[in-house]
Amino acid sequence: MPVEVYLQPPGFLGTGASLLADLTLMGYILLIVPAMLVGFVFARRAMFRPYHKWTMIIITIVNTILIFVLMITAYRFDVAENFPRQPGNSRYLLPTLHAIIGLPAQLLAFYNIYRMVREDGQIAAARKRGEPEAGFAQKYFFKNAKLTMRLTLGLWLAAATLGVVSYLIRYDVLTTFAGGGGATPVATPEVTPAVTPETTPEIELPVAAAEPEPPASTQEARQPVATEEIEQPASTPES
Repeated sequence: MPVEVYLQPPGFLGTGASLLADLTLMGYILLIVPAMLVGFVFARRAMFRPYHKWTMIIITIVNTILIFVLMITAYRFDVAENFPRQPGNSRYLLPTLHAIIGLPAQLLAFYNIYRMVREDGQIAAARKRGEPEAGFAQKYFFKNAKLTMRLTLGLWLAAATLGVVSYLIRYDVLTTFAGGGGATPVATPEVTPAVTPETTPEIELPVAAAEPEPPASTQEARQPVATEEIEQPASTPES
């Protein structure tokens, strides 16, 4: 199936999934899983033919179509290459678990259908031969049929649950754990520092400007040069 069909057109649930993915999700929730439970009720009430038989056949056929049309394409497109690199990432881990559980469930479903069809064929042939019907159950019915049916139902329901959760994580409806893909910060307890006396921020004093150097000292004013005393005119005898 082309990848474009898996991605387009957009779905109607508002999750970013394609229309095919949304229809498959709703089909499982509203039709397939309820049909599985109805088939179980038919078996509990011994309504094996035709109710339980045809319920089982229809579920198996529809499930097989969805596996080949959608699930294998989705796994190859988004999971197959990424899972080996990020095996702990739930986006890739859950679809892988879904496939691991769903495959044996589907194989058991085909085995149960084969068993019922063969039983019916053998009983029809015995009736034609005129055999008494009292011994049909012991002679033609498979042993441990109840165990295989219950195992099939349990695996189917587990696979369907994983499929729904995978959808919710794939389209970010649920939060996911991403082990193996990028380091996830580990939450550590908050450490409260010991109480220490508060230190006031040191106030930086303005840098003192360098005092301007006084101008170069000028030479001291020279002392006035002592001048010779002017001799008084010689005194003359009084006239």
